[in-house]
Amino acid sequence: MKKLILLLLSAVLLLGLAACGGEGGSQPAGGEDQEISQPVEDNRDEPVPPATPDTPDTPEGKGEEPVLPPESPSGSEDTDKTDTSGDEALHVSHTDVTLRYEGDNFRMTVWDVNGNAPDACEYTSANPEIAKVDAAGGEITAVAPGMTTITAHVTYNGKQLGFECIVRCVWDEDEPTLPSSGEANQMPTLEEFFTTLQGSYEGLDAMMVIEGELLDNYYPGLSSIAAVEEILVQETMMSTANVAVGLVKLSDTATLDDVLAVTNIFQNRITAQAEGGAFYPESCETWEKGVTTSVTKCVGMFVYPDNAQGMADLFTETFSN
Repeated sequence: MKKLILLLLSAVLLLGLAACGGEGGSQPAGGEDQEISQPVEDNRDEPVPPATPDTPDTPEGKGEEPVLPPESPSGSEDTDKTDTSGDEALHVSHTDVTLRYEGDNFRMTVWDVNGNAPDACEYTSANPEIAKVDAAGGEITAVAPGMTTITAHVTYNGKQLGFECIVRCVWDEDEPTLPSSGEANQMPTLEEFFTTLQGSYEGLDAMMVIEGELLDNYYPGLSSIAAVEEILVQETMMSTANVAVGLVKLSDTATLDDVLAVTNIFQNRITAQAEGGAFYPESCETWEKGVTTSVTKCVGMFVYPDNAQGMADLFTETFSN
C-alpha cells in the first residue's frame, strides 16, 4: 500500500515539474510546431487587392477600361439598300468618261482585290437615250449628245452596293456620226501614250518590253486574237515593287467578245502575279491592286505601287477623246 502511494506521489510530482517547465518558456525539441500558433497577419505584407475579373490588363497598364467595337443596331436593314459609296474591297474601272461620237463605247467593270467578279452585277443607264448599257456585260454606247449616269448594281458578300460612272456624250449633231479620218488620226499611238505615262510616273524608264515567246508565256493567247492590231506590254523585272503596263488596240471590226478576251488575259496575268507569281510580298500586293480598263476598242492594264487607277483614268481620258 505504501508503494502505491509513493508511485502516485511521484507521478503527481513529475506532472508538476512538466507544467512548470512549459511556463518557463523552455523550447522542447521539435518546437517548430509552436510557430503555427502565431497570427498569420503578423508576418505578412500589406494585402494585395484581388484583380477585377471584368477589367483586363492593357499594354499601357492595368485597370483601364477595354475599348469595345461599336455594336450594330439590331434589325439593321443595310443589306437591303444600295450603298452608292461603294466598298473598299471592290474596284470600278471607270468613274467619268467622255464619248465623242455616236456608237463610241467602252466597258465598265467591277472586281474585288483578288481580281474576281462580284457575286452578281447588273448595269442600268439613267438615260438610255444619251448612253445605253448592256445590263449584263457593262458595255456602254453613246447614243446622243448629253450627260447621264451608268450605275453598276453589285451583290458582294451579301451586301447590295452601287458604283456610278458619269458618261458625257459630246459632239455636234449636225456633224457625221463617225469621226473623220483626220480626227481618228488625232488619237495617240500606244507608244505615244506610254511616253506620256513615263513623263508622269516614276520607275517606267527601267522596264522591259514583253514580246515574242515571252509575251506568249506571260499573256497566252493575246497575240493570236485576230482583232488585235497593236500590242505594247512592258514590265519591270527583278524588282521588289513591280510595275507593268499593257496596252492593246483592236480593229474597228472588233466585237465585245474580243474586248473581253483581251481584258481576261490581262486580268489573268494580274491574278497569277498577285497569288505568288511576283514572288516578293510587296510585289504581290502591287499586282493585287492592278487595274484593267477598256474604251473605244482599246484595252489597258496598269500595275503601279501607288496609283494604278490614276494610270487607268488617264488611259480612258486619252482614248475616249
